[in-house]
Amino acid sequence: MYLNLLKVWRFYRIYGLSRTVYKLMGRYRALGRLIIVFKDWKRGGRKYSVGVIGCGQFAFATIGYFLKKSGGYRFAQAYDSDAGALVSFCEFYKVGRPAKRLEDLDFSQLDIVYIASNHASHAEYAIRALSQGVSVYVEKPLSVNWDQFRALGKVFSENKADVFVGYNRPFSQPIARLKQFNAGAVTPLSLSCFVVGHFIDSDHWYRDPNEGTRVCGNLGHWLDLSVHLLCTKQLPEFLDIRVAVADPENPDDNLAVSLVSSSGDLINLVLTSRAEPFEGINETISFNQDDLIATITDFREARFWKGHRYLHERYRPKDVGHKKAILQHLHQRNYRRNLDEVRISTALMLEVKDMVLSGTRELRFFPAADKYIWT
Repeated sequence: MYLNLLKVWRFYRIYGLSRTVYKLMGRYRALGRLIIVFKDWKRGGRKYSVGVIGCGQFAFATIGYFLKKSGGYRFAQAYDSDAGALVSFCEFYKVGRPAKRLEDLDFSQLDIVYIASNHASHAEYAIRALSQGVSVYVEKPLSVNWDQFRALGKVFSENKADVFVGYNRPFSQPIARLKQFNAGAVTPLSLSCFVVGHFIDSDHWYRDPNEGTRVCGNLGHWLDLSVHLLCTKQLPEFLDIRVAVADPENPDDNLAVSLVSSSGDLINLVLTSRAEPFEGINETISFNQDDLIATITDFREARFWKGHRYLHERYRPKDVGHKKAILQHLHQRNYRRNLDEVRISTALMLEVKDMVLSGTRELRFFPAADKYIWT
């Protein structure tokens, strides 16, 4: 009991009151029926009609929170194979049409579909919506295998509906500040991400090869951030990938991935889960390019040294970029992720996943290779 209260207090200190309450309601759905103190955010003008596929913790406490707070959306339809998750989500967000079967969703009545189901289903649901001309927001990962990757490329090229992907770190305040400091730099960069992730059991669905393992479930975030930062200058001709794993029996857990580019960039990513972080995933990011040195601590504070200049910023609530990522559709004129970046980072992630599963330790990755082009 004490530890639960302590965690709630720390979450309040990190995220503020309203976000903490939503996280609690996402975990303990019965609370949603009891809490009536939070206002129903309103916004003038049109409300986009949104469908939600996957009504779990992330959809409830993060996607739902930011969509509702924006005031720009009306929750019209929702689907989840878990009846309990579906009912509690629909009751709280006043969804007009819960769908007990995927086939019951009427895509013609939707402006956008938010997909937050299990990883292996993201591509299937995205293709279904896009094929009917409906825009989609797809939580990470976009795909977990090459068949899905190619199928998505085909439907993207054949349909004009918009695609938004939930890799959020590039939308965070500290990364935006880093890019502001380093605008126009074309020299090689060095990046280090040390990530302490959740401890998960050996039979957890994240580890399932059919779900992409923890490489797609977790490590993909920092592979995507790496590609995003490389794309702030000219993307290199190739990346030499090296993978080291601490335990070959559980290769997707405590592992290190290094990337060395043809342009001299050096990137080192470490994902470890030897202990459960009390407040969730903990990230330490270090960056150097030209005379810029930056350190980002868990997206709660950052320090920047640029020549003789020094800046120390704190972020409360903690900002890993969820808000802007989730609202790309609403504010796409101001911020929208380049889908080509996500295509390249997804291809890189799939190569790393295959390396981890096969025991391959070295690979040269060519971002412009025909294998990775969507046509």
